[in-house]
Parts: sequence; C-alpha cells; structure tokens
Amino acid sequence: MLRHLESQLDFIYFFYGLAFILLGVLCLAIASRREQEHRAVVRLTRLTGLFGCVHGASEWLDMIALIVGDSAEFAIARAAVSTLSFVLLAEAGRQGGLSRGIPMPGPWIFGAIVLVIGVIGAVDGVPSADAMARYLLAAPGAVLVGFTLFARRTDYAEAIRPLIIAVAAGFGCYAVAAGVIVEPAPFWPADVVNQDAFQQLTGVPIQLVRGLIAAILAVLTWAAWGRRVMERFAYPDYSVHLKRQFLGVVTILLVILLLGWALTNRLGEIYREGAEAEGNGDAALLVSGFEREIAMADAVVRELATSPTILPLLGGSDAASLGTARSVLQLEAGVVDAIRSLVVDRGGQIVGSSDPSDRNWLGQPNLQAVDWFEKAIAGRPVREFRVDPPQRLRTYLTAAPVRGADGTIQGVAALEISLESLAAVMSRFNRAFFVVDPRGLVIITNRPDEWLRTLWPRPDMPRLQLAEQLGAPARPQMLKREVFGQGWAEFGGRRSYVVRQPIGSSGVSLVLALPVKDIFASRLLGIVITLQVVIAALFYFFGLDRGARDRVQRQLREELQDRTRDLARQATTDALTGLHNRSKFNMRLDEELARSQRTGRPFSLIIFDIDYFKEVNDVYGHPMGDQVLIRLSQTVAASVRRADLLARWGGEEFAVLLADTDAAAAAETAKKLRLLVAHTIFEQVGSITASFGVAQFMPGDNAETLLARADNALYRAKLNGRNRVEISLPTIEAAELSPTT
Repeated sequence: MLRHLESQLDFIYFFYGLAFILLGVLCLAIASRREQEHRAVVRLTRLTGLFGCVHGASEWLDMIALIVGDSAEFAIARAAVSTLSFVLLAEAGRQGGLSRGIPMPGPWIFGAIVLVIGVIGAVDGVPSADAMARYLLAAPGAVLVGFTLFARRTDYAEAIRPLIIAVAAGFGCYAVAAGVIVEPAPFWPADVVNQDAFQQLTGVPIQLVRGLIAAILAVLTWAAWGRRVMERFAYPDYSVHLKRQFLGVVTILLVILLLGWALTNRLGEIYREGAEAEGNGDAALLVSGFEREIAMADAVVRELATSPTILPLLGGSDAASLGTARSVLQLEAGVVDAIRSLVVDRGGQIVGSSDPSDRNWLGQPNLQAVDWFEKAIAGRPVREFRVDPPQRLRTYLTAAPVRGADGTIQGVAALEISLESLAAVMSRFNRAFFVVDPRGLVIITNRPDEWLRTLWPRPDMPRLQLAEQLGAPARPQMLKREVFGQGWAEFGGRRSYVVRQPIGSSGVSLVLALPVKDIFASRLLGIVITLQVVIAALFYFFGLDRGARDRVQRQLREELQDRTRDLARQATTDALTGLHNRSKFNMRLDEELARSQRTGRPFSLIIFDIDYFKEVNDVYGHPMGDQVLIRLSQTVAASVRRADLLARWGGEEFAVLLADTDAAAAAETAKKLRLLVAHTIFEQVGSITASFGVAQFMPGDNAETLLARADNALYRAKLNGRNRVEISLPTIEAAELSPTT
C-alpha cells in the first residue's frame, strides 16, 4: 500500500492543495458577507481564508516540483510560500487569542520568528527551516484558531454548535498533522517524530492525512455557514435547496475526484507500461553488451584450460613444448585484447604468462592466498569484475582449473581483460546506469560522480572516493535501500523506475534508473482535466445557488408586495361588507375636490341609510342585521358605475361619490337606488327602505361643507317621512323631491 500511495503523490498533492484552496475561498466568502456578528471572528475567518488559499498554492508548488523537477532556488521559494501561509494562520490564531482576552505579543513577533527560520535554513537547509516554521507558526496558530472557535461556540445557535466544535477539533488535528509531524531535520524532535517515521508506521503519506483534514474542515465550515444562512432566511424552500446543494456538491466533488484519480492513474499506467518496457529493454541491451564481452573472455579461458598445449607449463616439459605453450598464451590473449593471460601451478607459482616479464600478481610472487586462485584450484569457475582505484582501471578476470589426463586439477588458467573501452562506449548511453558489485559499489557508470560509491547505504564499507577520504562530506546514496529485480523507488530523491539485472554469473549487476518526470507529466493531464471539471461543477452549482437566491428573493418580494396590497386593501375596505371604508372614501373625496377645483368639472355626493334598521337588529338579531348590510351592499354595488365610489360610511349609513355628475343626475341615480332597495327581498326580514340625501360640489365647498350639505339633505329625507330622496341646492331655500312610487 505504501508503494502504491507513494506513486500517487502527485494526485495527493493536488487533492491537498485543492482542499485548502476550497477552504480558503469558502472562509473569504463567509467573511465578505459578514455573517458573523463579531469583528474578531470576521478577522479570524478572513485570515484563515488567506491561509487556506496560500497554503493550497504552496502544495501545488510541491506538486509542480515533483512533476517538473526541483532545484535549490525553487525549494527556497516553496518554503517561503509555505512559511507565509503559516504566518497567516498564526496571525489568525493571535487575533483569536486576543478576542478571548489571552495576552499576545504584537505582530512584530512574526518578524523575529521568520528571521530565526531563515537563519536555520541557511545553516541546516530548507527541510530544517520548514520543520521550524511548522513548530513555531503552524502548530500554535492552528491550536489558537481551534481554541477560539471552541470558546465562541455559545455565540451560535444550538443547531450550529456541534459543527463549530467539529471545526475546532479539525484545527486541533491539523496542528498535530502539520505542526508536529514535520520534515526530517537534524534536531529533536524532528529527527524522531517526522513524516518518514509516520509513513513507515502507518503506511500512509502525511500529505494525504493533511488533505483529508482540510477537506473535512471545508465540508464542516460550509455546513455551519449553510445552517446559519437557513436560520437567517427562515424560508423553507431555500433551506431545502441549501441541503440539496450541500449534498449534491459534496457527492459530485467526491465522484469527480475519484474519476479524476482513476483517469490520472490510467494515463500514468499507459506511460508507465511503455516506460517499464523501455527500461527493461534498455537494461537487457546493456547487460547483453557486458555479457558478450565477458562471454568471449570466458570462452577463451576455457579454451586455454582444456588446451593440451599448456600442460607442459605445469609438467616440466622440454623447451620446445614450453615455447609453444607460451605462444598459445600470447595468441589467446590477443584474441580478446587481454591485459594478461596466466597459467598458475598448484603451488600458486605463475608458470606461464602472455607477458614474459609478468612473474607476480599485484606484487605477490605466489598466488596461494589470492581469493580467485583459491576458488579456481578448488574447481570452481571464477568470474570477477575488478577495480584499481589509483589507476582508475576496471577489468574483468576469469579463471578455470586446468586438468590433467587423469582429470585431476594440475593448475589454473586465468585471463584478465580491460573494460575501459566498453565503459567508454557505454558512457554515451543517455540514461543513468550503474554496474555494481554484490556490495552495491559502483564500478562502471555514465555518472562519474557516483563511481566507487555505493548505490544504497553500506556503513560497513570504507569510502573509496578520494574527495571523501580527504574530508569532503559524503553525499547521500542514490537509493535508500537495496533493490532487487525492477520496481518504483526513490532514486536520487526522485521517484524513478529502477531495473536491476545480473550480468552473467559474476555476481555483478546492472542498475538502470528512469526518472518519472515524463510519467508525472502524463499524469498531469489527468490532474488538469480533474481541476477543470471541479471548477465547472462549482460554477454550475453556485450558479444554481445564485438563481435559487434570486428566485427566493423574488418570491419574498412578491409575498411582501401581496401582503402590502392586502394591508392596504384591509386599511381601505370595510371588513363586514367588503365595500370601501370611510378612510378610502375621504381620500377619494379629497382627490375629487382637487380635480373639480382644477378643471371645474362637477361631482356629487349621495348619502343614504336604512330606515328603521334598529328594529331589524332588535327583532331579528344583529347577525341577521349584518346579513342585511351585506346583501344591501352587494345590490347597490352592482348598480353603480365603475367610476363611482360606494363606501360604508358607518353603521347602516352608506355614501356614493359620483364623478362628473351634477345634482340632477345624482338625484336620478339616488332615485333608482331607492327603488332598487325597496324592491329587494331580504331573507327573513323581507323588504326594507332607505332614505337618500344628495349634494353637488359647489364653488367654495370643502369636504366638511359638502358632507354637511349631503347629511342635511338626508336628515330632511328622514324628517319628511323616510324612503325618499332629498337634494341640497345652492340656495337657502331647499327644494324637495317627492318619492316616486
């Protein structure tokens, strides 16, 4: 599982950065809308949002370094961005602490901390600086933010408090994951509690854990904000929309990330399969080149060991036979351009050599104590790659036992060839390769800096590079551990496909490393597609949210307008009869007065009330009296013009305002209404009558005088026997109109 997750580091960094950027954007949106009531919380939320955006960007920079490749300058820049994000987090925590009355230093403290981090980085390197930034900024900042949120939980409604507590706990977890588990550094506790130790213990990269914490924080923060918005809107339809949107966005993002991860993996697998095939092919090609070279030497030494012409060298033959044997040695050595070919007797003495002056082995006249001779005289084949560091000479030694006619071992035939020409040809190979002995020591490579260094840690071996012997600091090995076969591993600090193939049976093997830069570049396409789909999904959902908000606000506005109209209608409508009330009548009367005074056009007023209405209430009861009022209102309303205004003046008294009507026409209308009332049958009550008073607006009139004249006319109608129409004329003597039968 660990190796699989290590191969997914690019997507893990992408997810990590995306989660923090979403958290940051969400916090900035909350702060901009000022959903909180306390300024301290708004500042904390805004600073946390800035931290999330900057920290997410720093993780994407780490992803770019993994894909494109890192450099000292880029590593410093990434560390600077990461430190800036932690400064923002620490400032958010400082503001939160101040809001809770905790004594806090001023902002100057960050200058001092950044200076300390810079000094540590200059002395111990970027990893030490990053570890110190996490200790001094990330851990206390996250703890203070979590503490502030927990302390302010009571500022929120009961339904939101569990979410606020969960967010506070999330920041506490992040304080541990990001502020305690840090980059390995040469000081305590970073040398004990660090990312490598966590990864070895759990099998999970800490970046994945941090990304999951950020994603959970984003979900919880959004849920708390949504709950607060629902409480403030208090609109059921919008609350349902927010719940659906929340579940929809979380589900869709999860599906997109899973599908994006699958796509990224597939694109990587396509390249990986090609890269592995290419790497295995290149390794096989290089190994075949070495094996071809040593196979020729092995064949020659076997030819020597079985050749009867060299036996005289081991048995004290005549001079002619000895000369022939030496000629054969020289001839066989020339076939493979060997440095030397030797015949050694059982006593370890060199009895024959292609070079007559060669009578010892590395200064030793007797070879009995030499390891390769011991193997060969014991009947075991010898195939050794040898290195002479002072002369920078690399050779291949092969030896075989020489047997007599009876099959007993009489001596050893040996051949040593130079590998310098082969190494020179192989050095032009464009991929890094390393020929290592069984100890992991590099004896042939196209990377000169790695010659005579072990590829994996071997503390038991002495340093063979002259610079390291003279005190130069030893560079870390290319591999963290010995590799076997082929697979993916960290090679020189970069994820690479590493192939290790044996070269014949010599115990020497070839190690070929293919960096994953191109593989990650291939996977980058999947990451970019995933990011684009995430952005499109977020725009779609939040576009829906904007539409839903607009729709809800429109509905609320329409409901408010309806309520306003209802209130206005209720304010100008009689509750019993549904006619206009006295307030509406007064407003319309003022309008007609102003219009008539402005244009000179006439208008008239009719006031009427039901005759003997008290007796109706006394005999039939008030409910029946109300029914009479309702029926009368409906009957009269159906008989007046739409331009006229019929209003209940009060009790059983009604008023009709007739626009563009003089007294005579108004009197005719009143007369028709009187007849209409008299001929209407009311349930249980039977028929009733009404008395009418008519007045026309005259110059000099106002509302009070016009109403008084109409009311006086009604009074005369009552005095003159009821069920009649009286008109108020603009003369002192009033004319009377007798009722029409």
